Amino acid sequence: MTTRRSTGNHRKGGASSARHHLLELNVRTASLKRQRREKANGIIWRIFASFLVLTLLVASAAFVVEKFFLRNPEYSLHHLDAQLDGVMTQEELVNLTGLENGKNIFLLPIWQAQQRLEALPEVRTASLERVWPDTIKVTLERRIPVFLIAGTGDAAESFIGGKSLLCDHDGVLMQPARLDPEFLNLPVLKGFDPADAKPGSRLEDERLNYAIALQDALSGIPEVNFKIRSIDVSKEYAAVVTDASNARYTFGNDDLPGQMERLRKLLVNSQEVGRQIDTANLMLVRNTPVTFVLTPETPTSKIVPVTTVKKDTHR
Repeated sequence: MTTRRSTGNHRKGGASSARHHLLELNVRTASLKRQRREKANGIIWRIFASFLVLTLLVASAAFVVEKFFLRNPEYSLHHLDAQLDGVMTQEELVNLTGLENGKNIFLLPIWQAQQRLEALPEVRTASLERVWPDTIKVTLERRIPVFLIAGTGDAAESFIGGKSLLCDHDGVLMQPARLDPEFLNLPVLKGFDPADAKPGSRLEDERLNYAIALQDALSGIPEVNFKIRSIDVSKEYAAVVTDASNARYTFGNDDLPGQMERLRKLLVNSQEVGRQIDTANLMLVRNTPVTFVLTPETPTSKIVPVTTVKKDTHR
């Protein structure tokens, strides 16, 4: 009897303990869920508060920028400091870039204007900068032409704006619209056809590279003694240089320094003997073939016989 009662009490106690444990588990789970919800809500509120503060800061900054910079007449363009290096006039600069007086310097398309300037074949480098409070500085470096590329017809050896092609030391083609006085003194490059090359493109051609190297070497001779008129590179193995006196000098593709030394000696010798060179082949190392301009002979005076009067000795 006693044993049965104690067994029944034990079972009742075990069931009560299990229910108590389950209740504690449910309470703990609910508490964790509540804490998670509160934590999530706290994070959301912090994010919202941060976004709200950031929005207010951006709006305030935009208001300050709008009021004190973008709408401030002190930052309107009043001075255009343009160093154009002869590439264009200031009026042409304004028409191309839109850098007009009265516009806010922060709203002007500086980067776009620089791209437009750098796209011009005549421009080597372009620099634009804002100088507070009302100035924009524009600095251009132009490409310096070294050759006028011979055309056809009337434009064979003369410059025609918008048609004639020029070439700089880097092999970049240019087609200026207006005449610069220096273009009239450029040597003419003959025998070289740029084909479909467009202004602004860089030409990669061995004949052009040799012509530029030859022009560099000849520029070391004073123009009083030697001035290039044209360079003909139509032959693959040689280039023919014509100077201002129409003398023709043939240069080979090899040993340019040696040929230059022979040319200097030849020029000195022709000055010493007082004769003008007509042609010279500088390709040969020894016994350089040279011809001279034939000068008309000066006619000698006719000899007039002198008559003498005999004296009368009989008187």
